[in-house]
Amino acid sequence: MEYSTYFLSKKEMTVCIGKGLLAGMLAAWILYQSIYGIATAFLFIPLCIQREKRKRKERRKETLLLQFRDAMQSVAAALQAGYSMENAWRESEKEMTELYGQDGIFVGELHQINRAVGMNQPIEKLLYEFALRSDCEDIQNFSDVFLYAKRSGGDFHKIIATTIEHISDKIEVEREVQTVISAKKMEQKIMNVIPVFIILYLNLTSGEFLEPLYGNLFGICVMTGALGAYLVAIMVSEKMTAIKV
Repeated sequence: MEYSTYFLSKKEMTVCIGKGLLAGMLAAWILYQSIYGIATAFLFIPLCIQREKRKRKERRKETLLLQFRDAMQSVAAALQAGYSMENAWRESEKEMTELYGQDGIFVGELHQINRAVGMNQPIEKLLYEFALRSDCEDIQNFSDVFLYAKRSGGDFHKIIATTIEHISDKIEVEREVQTVISAKKMEQKIMNVIPVFIILYLNLTSGEFLEPLYGNLFGICVMTGALGAYLVAIMVSEKMTAIKV
């Protein structure tokens, strides 16, 4: 699996298209008061797809790193028990399967690695290839050190223990950061919907105030510009709250 890209399933794609169509219908009613305004769905659908891909890719990356950390803990325990490096990875696969099931994202990678090791492929090469596909800096750093230690000799238990500690610290800091900014994210979501409710309120209570903006070229240009500025503001606010460690 190539982790640098994410492909939506049919269900996920259908949900994104539905969200885009709904946003287009809302824009047609609120901004243009014309059925032709639903054409904005052609703008919203790609934005929804791109946003969903980015969100699910980041979530998959976090899951992969967490399961990789757990696998390293299992390998370290097996090495301490006297297993060879190759057998330690086999034991790790068994424990990870019990912990996450066959559908665990790293369980499949472990199965492929162990199967290739059984065909006399060097484990350091397999881990290096996986690290390149993982799109994860921590895993890539581990594979580089592991590759060097395997070829020149090194304390594998210390290397793995250091990797576990580093990844665990990173995960903990990430959780603390997300806890701190969770309130800001909620504020951001509220601020995103306020402009929509303002226009709805004006339409319901003072329709004549917005009437000059409907049914003419000038109004269409103004509303389209406002929509563009609104979408840019949403993207900027999401980037401001997307803090990564």
